[in-house]
Amino acid sequence: MKMNFFVVAKLLFASTGLMCSGYLAFALSVFAILFKGWQSFEFWIFIVITLLLMAAHHYLSFRVKFDAQLIEMIAIQSQTDTIENLTQEFDQTLVEMKLLPEHKIGRDWSLRFAGCFRLIKLQIALLFIQYLVLVILIYRII
Repeated sequence: MKMNFFVVAKLLFASTGLMCSGYLAFALSVFAILFKGWQSFEFWIFIVITLLLMAAHHYLSFRVKFDAQLIEMIAIQSQTDTIENLTQEFDQTLVEMKLLPEHKIGRDWSLRFAGCFRLIKLQIALLFIQYLVLVILIYRII
């Protein structure tokens, strides 16, 4: 079980490339918008869409990195304490900081890992949408 923590943490840390790719899609989209030089309502729609997509992607990236650091910390601490004790302390701390609702206390780690994987999948989907907007912008320029 302890190895699962290290594997999941390393997988979550690997999402840095997704964030960099998201920034690239954002920069290219803004460049395409400015290159076109639209002075219409369409211009503002694309600006808002690209900004919202980038903000959502940035938030998801933050969450994935935060989860990765927490899971890695649990993995390291599990060498000196049991997973059950660490889970109790972890849940109590998150509830006190209002980062975890009380009804989620004591969940199995497989459910928590599944939640982390959902965040990565959502981040990938947002990246795909960012590149889709970029392709639409380039198509509109041509």
